This record gives sequence, C-alpha cells and structure tokens, in this order.
Amino acid sequence: MAARLSRQRGTTPSDDETLLETLISTPLAPAKSWQKPIALRSLDEHRHQALRGYLLRTWIDHWLHHAERLFGIAALIIFGWWVLDGPVRDWWHAQQALRHAPPVAAFPRATAVVRPLAPVVSERIVPASAPLPFTTPDMQQPLLSEGFLAPRSPVAAAKEQGTPLPYRLIIPDLGLDIPVVEVFIVNGAWQVADYAAGYLHGTGLPGDPGNMALAGHAGLRGAVFRDLGRLSPGADIFVDAGGWRYQYRVRDMRNVWPTEVNVLDPTPTPTITLITCTNWDTQRLIVIGDLVGAQPLTGE
Repeated sequence: MAARLSRQRGTTPSDDETLLETLISTPLAPAKSWQKPIALRSLDEHRHQALRGYLLRTWIDHWLHHAERLFGIAALIIFGWWVLDGPVRDWWHAQQALRHAPPVAAFPRATAVVRPLAPVVSERIVPASAPLPFTTPDMQQPLLSEGFLAPRSPVAAAKEQGTPLPYRLIIPDLGLDIPVVEVFIVNGAWQVADYAAGYLHGTGLPGDPGNMALAGHAGLRGAVFRDLGRLSPGADIFVDAGGWRYQYRVRDMRNVWPTEVNVLDPTPTPTITLITCTNWDTQRLIVIGDLVGAQPLTGE
C-alpha cells in the first residue's frame, strides 16, 4: 500500500532513500533555536497566561489602585467646593445685590468743597511694619512691634469717636457701587472684606487731611476691584460718609511690592488710595486720588 501511495505522488524508491539519507546526515539544530511545543488552551486560559503580569497584582499594585481612587475623589471634592465657594457664591451674592440695589444717581464731574476741612490728625498712622493687604505671613517682613496700631493720644481718640467712617464707594467709570466696611490687622496681616471694599483701620478719614486707604479682592469673593486697572488719571471716585459724598479724582496708578508700605503714609491733603492684588498676587495695584469736591447727601 505504501508503494502504491509513492507511485501516486510521482516519487520513486530511490527518491525516498535519498531523502532518508539526507535527514540522517543533517546535523540537529542548536537547542536554543528549537520551537516550543504547541499547547492548545481555551480562550480564558490563554488570556490568563498572556495577562498574568497585570491580573496577578501585588499588594503594592492594590495600594496604588486605591490611592488613585482616593485621589480622584479628593480632587472632585476640592473642585466642587471651589465651584460652590467661588463662582456659585459670587453669582448668588450678585443676584441678591441686584434685588436690593439702590437707584443709580447722577454724579457731577466736580463740585465745590462745602464741608470745612479738619486739621491734620497726625496720630492716625499705620505701623510701618504692617504689610499691604492680601499679604500672607510667608510674604511679609517680621513685625517690629505687637498691637494693631501705634499708640494715640486721648485727644485724637476723642476726635475719632465723632468722625464717621466711609460706608459706600462709587466709581462710575467701572459701574462700581459697593459698600465699605472697616478692616483691621490680625496676626500681622490686614483683613480683606468679602463683597465690599475694606477701609484700613487707622488710615485717613473722608474729607480730612490724610491718606484714606481702601482694599478689595480682584479674583474672588465678589472681586470688587477686578477692573481697577481700567481706571486712568482723571477718573472720579465717590465716597459716602456721615451724610456727605466726597469726590476724589485719580492722580496716579502704579504697581508696588507687598512690603512697600509707604503708599499708606499720611498725607497733608485729603487723599484716597485704592489697593488690590495684581500680577498673579505677586504685586499690588495702587490707585491714588485727590479730593476735589464734597456735597451733602439728601434723603439720608
């Protein structure tokens, strides 16, 4: 039967003998070049063998896997808190402010100074060691003394009790109309008001000789001073205090470092200084204006 198969395939006995001799005389291939035997496996077993290094995790892999999940959850919580405490809070405050916004009144470009000016109160000074607002403890210089303000005489304190503080700030060129609240130095740094301009305690009073300083946020909590850089010399600033509306006119604008506290120095004439952060909170934008007029408020 084998002879019949050989004839059908067109081979002869001599060819078979030649092939056999060739196979016997040919040396074996090196062992390293031998092919592995073929193993028939199911799909699940083949997947298990191929992904063994990934599926059979160690305890470190498990720990890293859980750490990734915890990190993702923490990132979502932080982002959600930022959205609620930032844009959402600002939006809600803006909606409430629109409901209770006072009517917009016309502001004259210049009026005569009607209120008599008080003498210079030199005791109202800010300690030189106090950095400008928006300064964190890691950015400020060491304080030279404890306490919020330099000691004052009893006469100066008595004068201050009857002197009204600013409670409203209006800048028509920016469409800004916000309240003013008094802020203090706490733990060596100025407080910053939310959704309002902060009157720096101890600086000048409206209409009186001295340097009245107001600070406000530029990027959060209402960002009341975010457009302060759009002002230019000649712009008007109005401050309400004690039944009077005081009109200041911008004289100068510049950027300073947080430790350049000389911008808060008292001045011999009525001056206003607006402060906010700029250049990614590395500097402070300073807007300086001079008093040009005042008029009594009606209906208050």
